[in-house]
Amino acid sequence: MFRRSPALSATIVLTLALGIGANTAIFSVVYSVLLQPLAVRDPARLVAIWDNYAGQPKLGVSPAEYERWRRQTDLFESTGIYRYVASGVNLTGRFEPIRVRSTWASASLFVTLGVRPAIGRFFSANESAAPIVLLSYRLWRDQFRADPKIIGSPIQVSSLPGSALSWNQQAFTVVGVFSSDFPLAPWADVWMPEGQANDETTNPVRHAFGVVARLKPGVGERQVSARLDTIGRELRRDHPSTSNGFGFVVTGLQEDLARNLRPAMLVLLGAVTLVLLIACVNVANLLLARSATRRHEMAVRIALGAGRWRIVRDSMGESLELALAGGAVGLLVAYIGLNSLLRLVPSGSIDPASVRLNLVTLGFLFAASLVTGLIFGIAPAFEAARQDPNTGLRESGRSVARGATAGRNALVIVEFALTFSLLLGAGLFLRSFAVLLKVDPGFQPEHVLTMRFTLPAQSYSGDQKLRAFHDRLNSGLKALPGVTEVAAANALPLGSTRGNTIRFVVPGSPGMHGDLLPMAQNCLITPDYFRALGIPLIAGRTYEPRDVGQPYIIVNQTMARTFWPGENAVGKRFITGPWGANPSWSTVIGVVGDVKQFGLDSGSTNDFYALWYGGTYLLIRTSSDPLALASAVRREIYAIDAMVPVSDVASMQQVVDASSGSRRFMTLLLSVFAALALVLALIGIYSVMSWSVEQRRQEIGVRMALGADTRGIFSLILGRALRLSFIGLALGLLGTLVLSRRLASLLFQVSPHDPWILIGVSIAMLFVTAAACYLPAMRAAEVDPLETLRAE
Repeated sequence: MFRRSPALSATIVLTLALGIGANTAIFSVVYSVLLQPLAVRDPARLVAIWDNYAGQPKLGVSPAEYERWRRQTDLFESTGIYRYVASGVNLTGRFEPIRVRSTWASASLFVTLGVRPAIGRFFSANESAAPIVLLSYRLWRDQFRADPKIIGSPIQVSSLPGSALSWNQQAFTVVGVFSSDFPLAPWADVWMPEGQANDETTNPVRHAFGVVARLKPGVGERQVSARLDTIGRELRRDHPSTSNGFGFVVTGLQEDLARNLRPAMLVLLGAVTLVLLIACVNVANLLLARSATRRHEMAVRIALGAGRWRIVRDSMGESLELALAGGAVGLLVAYIGLNSLLRLVPSGSIDPASVRLNLVTLGFLFAASLVTGLIFGIAPAFEAARQDPNTGLRESGRSVARGATAGRNALVIVEFALTFSLLLGAGLFLRSFAVLLKVDPGFQPEHVLTMRFTLPAQSYSGDQKLRAFHDRLNSGLKALPGVTEVAAANALPLGSTRGNTIRFVVPGSPGMHGDLLPMAQNCLITPDYFRALGIPLIAGRTYEPRDVGQPYIIVNQTMARTFWPGENAVGKRFITGPWGANPSWSTVIGVVGDVKQFGLDSGSTNDFYALWYGGTYLLIRTSSDPLALASAVRREIYAIDAMVPVSDVASMQQVVDASSGSRRFMTLLLSVFAALALVLALIGIYSVMSWSVEQRRQEIGVRMALGADTRGIFSLILGRALRLSFIGLALGLLGTLVLSRRLASLLFQVSPHDPWILIGVSIAMLFVTAAACYLPAMRAAEVDPLETLRAE
């Protein structure tokens, strides 16, 4: 076929290459995230165990819960625990001071996982309090240049002010480096033995730990869940103040690690599969057109004795040949597409180093090529084989059987329906993303510079030293041109984690529900925080420096309305530490506006703000471009203390944009796939209409000879295309019923049945149909009836 029809073959190969290559690129990501077996021993028997509290399905567990669980030796071969919430530490000595994220783990965690280090070893059971560390592969590669001699070497690690860690600065010996595919806590740079966590391992209210358990053979997740439910009831009975409201969630470890990304990955895989199916429909239409021009040839072959199975076999062979060629070119498309895709992936969602073209994805590409060849080759093959040799020998080259016409019409309808579904999905995501961008975050991100700076605890061990540093820094920064406000906090809005969540009690409030304690984000700030971010003060006052050490709290509007409805919350008191014989009472001195803490698409949370000078994020409001001041701010910090590492420099607008990075990524990809599908649909409808006009030249000539005018012929061709489009539109609308169920959970404040999107996509598809039909219809209207009839 390549020699007989090189232009047609090239068109088909390129069309298939785009579809197969795009599918392979997306499958590479899906395989890495969802399907690739974890680099652990027998991963099917590993489960993750989390707490469930007040509708939040994945919270860290407490040490008391873990102690009860690990005794279930009839269920578990072994269990391990690690700190799920990051702690910040400073590394010094070998290079410029840097801030890294640390965690700790029990030695049994690595035994439970069944993993091996890249170099060195893991902790042993008798080293729970030893000053030793494990390094992440990333930190070892980037900061230590993958030096194998790091094993046995000391590094200086400093804890931060207010840290729960049991030391300020200490030399830790590096005993091992994780492999690059270690599955847990990819954010962690430094791992320490559990004994370095001070009292965290015995604090019954500290829900900040992840648990991994290896099930015994024959034990299932349901059996484990039932046992843990029993243990949960015992804990609530024995320790009601700390255990009420908590339940447990048990899931396979691989499923747990991919939980947040699974819906988005499946939607993208479905979208790119639709693109490939649309490409197959286009190719099938092209081959049917070619088959129609070879009817006479097929009739001659059958008349000379060629069996119909032989015709089918030869036709399918040509189709598979084209599909494999498309797959070969698709490999190049996949390589280029995957590299481009990984550059667009939001930071922290997927590790680009773990996504690559490997033997599995090459196998997928080969299988996709074969299946594609079968899909688009079946209709042309059987159309060629079912020729009647007597009819075929009598027919002219331009005549065509009704079956071929019906087949091509059916393919156009299918292509229209598939394209409509994909375009609808992209439209819904675009509208959802547009709505998201209009959400008020509760603060003014313009002209605000942010950066992370970490004060070593050994140098700033008390509130007076912390305040002295900030006072000096504020004076230096406000002397810079354009700086108007300076503040610090323990977390940024839109970048908070559940690790800052705390439970509290408001005695007698209608917002309390029995023994279930409400939760709030505990924001630690300096006095100018609200002015720096432009958060409005609703009632009362903000902090003043003299409030340090006082039990004063500022709450947000949601918390004030929930727990003191119809009242002025200023002056109210509530308990911020409801455990033990002497609970901690705090007094509300102000109410501020609500702020989005976890993302623009997150709901309102209870937030309260406490005064503290040990925050790790600096916020600077400027009157000009904030990033232009980054170097000057660094110099001011280093002028006070050269041992303070500075990192994560960004404008607050960049923080806002990053918070919606995953939705932006999905919307962009779906829009690209929808645009590709629309182009394929345009080509497909155009090819069918062109072929139809060519086959009906005699009919058109007769109509014009009998008095049909140009407008009538134009309407004839366009009307036929629109009839097919309306049928495809109806099928596409039915398909949206299935599509909507999949997309509903991924959309933000947009219904999957949004009438404006449905109408807009329908009009767009009908416009594409009209555009695709314009040139064929114009050619039909220009037919010379005398010349056509004379030729026939």
